[in-house]
Amino acid sequence: MKSLMSAKTKFNPIPRKTVIAEFPSGEIRIEDGSDGAWILFDCDCLDALPYCRAQCCGLRGTYVHQEEQDYANYESYFDQNAQLLLLKRDADGMCYALNRETKTCEIYNNRPQVCRDFHCTRGPDMRGFKLSNKVHRQSND
Repeated sequence: MKSLMSAKTKFNPIPRKTVIAEFPSGEIRIEDGSDGAWILFDCDCLDALPYCRAQCCGLRGTYVHQEEQDYANYESYFDQNAQLLLLKRDADGMCYALNRETKTCEIYNNRPQVCRDFHCTRGPDMRGFKLSNKVHRQSND
């Protein structure tokens, strides 16, 4: 019978964190926990785009302040249920300003404040995206 010590020395645990990509602005990594695997984009948005494929552009409720709308004239509509001015979504549920080929924002330099403030995984309350989760997209229908 093998001793407990020899069994422990032969056990090679799977790393809890795996860095996928590194940038001057940070990194993209996968973290494993008891509740599954999570991907964290701890870097600037533009660095993450080739990996995240602009999932944030499909999140529900990208609202625009009236002052921003007056200045930038975004393609938006007033949602009666939410009582907010929201960016228009195309039939695929993604923001109208998302370039579907490059997965980049066509109004990035003049994007709404909510888009400027959003970061998918930075912040004290942000865990990341669970790798098995699906993003729920908004539809104009």
